[in-house]
Amino acid sequence: MRITRDILLNQARENAAKLAAKDRGLICIYIAGSLLQEDPLIGGITDIDLICVHDRPVNVRREVLRLSADVSLDLAHYEQEEYEPARKLRTSAWIGGEMENVPIVLHDSLHWYDFTRASATAQFWRPENIAARARSFLVPARQAWSELRDETIPQGLKRTTAYLGALRNVANSVAVLSGAPLTVRRFLVDLPLRALKASLPDFAGDFVQLFTSSAITDEMFDQWIQGYPAIFEELKAAGTAPVSLQFFRLGYYEKAIRALYPDHPAAAIWILLDTFTWAASALPKSGLSYKNWQALCRELELDSRHMPARLEALDNLLDTVEETVERLQK
Repeated sequence: MRITRDILLNQARENAAKLAAKDRGLICIYIAGSLLQEDPLIGGITDIDLICVHDRPVNVRREVLRLSADVSLDLAHYEQEEYEPARKLRTSAWIGGEMENVPIVLHDSLHWYDFTRASATAQFWRPENIAARARSFLVPARQAWSELRDETIPQGLKRTTAYLGALRNVANSVAVLSGAPLTVRRFLVDLPLRALKASLPDFAGDFVQLFTSSAITDEMFDQWIQGYPAIFEELKAAGTAPVSLQFFRLGYYEKAIRALYPDHPAAAIWILLDTFTWAASALPKSGLSYKNWQALCRELELDSRHMPARLEALDNLLDTVEETVERLQK
């Protein structure tokens, strides 16, 4: 069956109604993420992101549920007090950014949404609020860089995870200068335009250089993607899969990687590397997939031999973004 945005919106409404009927503590449900765009699909597949706001404490912060082979339901659960006072959301990159992006409201039992969003997005684009949102990513990125430079983070998985976290944060510090933070599948699809809006035309190209190598070939990529399903199989067998890397989510990532690679190879490699590294923390260290992850990092020159040069380039990129953010308030 061909998936359309209208079909996805209907599925979102149906599932929101079920959630609201099941839980009287749900005061608001709204759509965020890719479904707000005219074309939410990558590789013919997507998910439905619903933000659920509760009037009481929540035990589960995130759920990902299978709706069909090509559509999953991604639920984020927040407590109402996390939105109070609403004016603090002007400096919140995630919650505030999602509200500024004009969500589609599916359930609002107390007419809570309009008042909250009005206060949250008033003065949202004042320079000091933009700078605060950018710094919420810049500060941890700089901290991770410092710890990596000083080698206080041990070699191996922890070091690679910290490095990729720093990359993710420096990119999102630029992304939030003109919108909401970026998530994994659209990360390098949307980053170039966000960087242009921030008057940083070279940023996206410089960013790509931080995790790719000129030695990458199509044959290497083919080998990586052929081994990709095994990651999810091993996670399933071990019973250690993170919520977003459950077995039924294989297609969500794999189809996006395959669809993007011909025209946007760096965007495809980012998804593969980011999800593979995330999975590595839950994979058996003696398994084939973990060893393939180590090989991937070596082939992308993310090993200890190349890390000093990577960190020097990251330092330069951080300097550029820090200077951009400082100019906002002058």
